[in-house]
Order: sequence, then structure tokens, then C-alpha cells
Amino acid sequence: MRLTTGGYYKWIVVALLWLVTCLNYTDRMTIFSVFPLIKKEMGVSDIVLALFGSTFLWAYGACSPLGGYLGDRFSRKRVIIWSLLIFSLITFATGLAHSGRQLITLRLFLGLSEAIFLPTALAHIASFHSASTRSLANAICLTGLPVGAGIGGFYGGYMGDHYSWRTGFYILGVVGILVALILLAFLRDNPATTAERRAQGAEEIPPERFDRKVVAILKTPTAACVVFLAFALSLTSWPTAAWVPTYLYERFGMSLTKSGLTMALFTYTPAFVGSVLGGLWADRWAKRDPRGRMSVQIVGLTFMAPTMLAMGFMSSGRTLVGNLLAYSTTRGLLEVNSMPIFSTVVAPSRWSTAYGLYNLAGTLAGSLGVLFVGAMKASWGVGYALSSMSVLLFIGIGVMTFALFRFLPQDFRRQQEEGLPATFSAEKTLTRLK
Repeated sequence: MRLTTGGYYKWIVVALLWLVTCLNYTDRMTIFSVFPLIKKEMGVSDIVLALFGSTFLWAYGACSPLGGYLGDRFSRKRVIIWSLLIFSLITFATGLAHSGRQLITLRLFLGLSEAIFLPTALAHIASFHSASTRSLANAICLTGLPVGAGIGGFYGGYMGDHYSWRTGFYILGVVGILVALILLAFLRDNPATTAERRAQGAEEIPPERFDRKVVAILKTPTAACVVFLAFALSLTSWPTAAWVPTYLYERFGMSLTKSGLTMALFTYTPAFVGSVLGGLWADRWAKRDPRGRMSVQIVGLTFMAPTMLAMGFMSSGRTLVGNLLAYSTTRGLLEVNSMPIFSTVVAPSRWSTAYGLYNLAGTLAGSLGVLFVGAMKASWGVGYALSSMSVLLFIGIGVMTFALFRFLPQDFRRQQEEGLPATFSAEKTLTRLK
């Protein structure tokens, strides 16, 4: 039996792409833990430090829909490997930078190269999994985000304290190239997807244009609401990841190593746990009710919004850590269900592009949030600046609740009527949605 036809291979795909997801986030997050060292060495301002995050996110967000389109249009295996090779070389080059301008330029190109990966990777996983395991498969892959962020936070601080922040980036670049060789040997395209593309080519059916994909996705109300959810989530999560290590270092006197370790243990670890639990819970709930996945997201938002609001009112490092623990656990429930929801209401040939739009909205919000905190740091402080952005999470609760009852049923019915692949038993699902 060939490797790609065995039932277990769908989990090998998850494992391989988890490894790249982890490295993807380690590469992008390591720099935040060495902000104080870069500021001292290069003499840059807090605004320039904020631009290291915002520039990356602007490039990442702007190119995410195009990256998703490449994943829908070409071999997903090749798109993933090329993305990994390019962002690994850029990570290596980061260690060679000697000015704020050079670092901003490298962060720009890092965003361009990493934008291609995640939409393509999640669509690749969804193509191998059915509705019964799709949320869990996405959850496992997306745990690579908090794990990578946690590793990046601790690794960057440790290398900065004990060795050199530059050496840290050299090592990460080399590791990425080695992982690309592993993917070249073991990652495969989905045979069914490949056969479908060949059949379309044989019948001379032109591929759907990029702009038409985007319009079709955004005209699907449920998908549009999920894209808004990405904006609300990232407006808080990216500034938290970017500025809380500095907040712990400056206000509560933690060392770079300890602040990075605190982020890993009390932010990224609970997000890992929340993602897995959210995936399992959503798959089980969705078997009984197709609204289950979105319901899990609403539960997460309901707990996440108050903890974000409380971020600036913590009187000690210990209480801030406890609040981060609650925030991050509930945060893990949300993103793991976004691609499975897209796969319920959007055609398979648009999955990567849909997640690219999701990334665009999220990274646009995240970049604005990171820059906002940097601009308000001197007057408001990091904590109050973070708290002020919780308002969008409260709005998100209302938007997603409305979508749950108004948009999801009609979008699912439309998908069934158009003869698109179902993610649930059609007869049972339509009965439950009435």
C-alpha cells in the first residue's frame, strides 16, 4: 500500500505541517524577546521596535489572500516547501542586520514568505480529513502556533542573555532548511485533489480567477463573519505577544529569560491545551449539531473578552500571569474552528483563499494593535493600551451569535444545493437547521 493511500497518512500530514507551523512562529516571534537588546545596540525608538512587528504583519496580511490562491491553484506540497525555504533564509539573514532599517526590510520579506504557508497548510490538512476529524486535525496543527511562539519567546531571551541574539537567528535559519529536506522526502499532495486538477485541465476548464474567488467568499455571510472574527482576535493577541515580555521586563523587573519563560508557560502552553480541547469539543458537538464549531468559538469569546479588558488593571506580575492563563486558554478555542467552518460553507477550491482572507484581516488588525501600543506606551502604559482593545471582542460576541442563528443555516443549505462536498450528513443536518 502506498504511503498516501494509508489511513494513517492524514495524521503524518498533520505532524509534518505542525513542525513547519511551529518553526514558522518561532522565527517570527523570537525577535520580540530581544527588543531591549536591539534597542540598546542599534539605538532605535519604541516606535521602530513596534514597526518590526507591524511591518511583518502588513506584508503578511497583504499577501495572505494571494498565498492562499497559490495553494488553491498549484501543488500545495511545492508551495509549502518553497515558503519554508525562503522564510528560513530570511531568518538566517536577520542575524546579519546592523540597523533598524535593515531589520524592518527583513521583517517585510519574512511576512511575504510566511504568508504563503498557513492558508495552504490548513487547506492541505482539510483535504485529507473528513468532518469527523477536521477540527481536531486543524487544532493539532495550530498548536504549533503557541508552541512556536513559546519557544521563540524563551529561546530569544535565553540566547540574548547567555550567547548572542544574532546566533539565535542563524541557528533557526539552518533548522528550517533541514526541515524542508524532511518535507521534500515525506510530504505528498492529496491524490484526489491532483486527479481533480488534471481532469479540469483535460476538459480545458479555466481556473477561477483570484478576484472572483475573493468576491464569492466575502458574499458568503458566514465566511465574512469568520473573517471579522480574525480581525477582532488579532487586534488583541498580536499586541499581547509583542509587548507583554517588555511589560514584564520593565514594570515587574523580570529578566529577559524569565519573561520569555513566563510567556511560554502561562500564555502559549494554555493556548496549546485550549486548542486541542477546542478541536475535540467542536468535533463532538458538530456531530450532534452543525452549529457546534461556531458555538465553541462564541464560548471562547465570552470568556476571552473580560480577561483582555482586565489586562491593564493587574497590580502585580503574579496577577497578570493568572489573567494571561485564563485569556490564553479561551483564546485556544477559537482559531482551530475557523478553517472547518470555511469548509462547511465554502467550495473546496476556495479553502486556501478563504483562510488567506482570514489571515489578511487578522494581520491587519494585529499590525495596528502592535503599533498602537508602541505609540501609547509612554502615556497610557502597555496594560491600559491592551485593555482598550477588548471592545472589539465584545462586539465579536454579538456578530458571531447573529451568524450562528441567521447566516450559518442558509449558507450550509446553499452549499448542499450546489452539490458541494458535504461536511455533515445532509439529511440529518438540514433537519437540525430547520
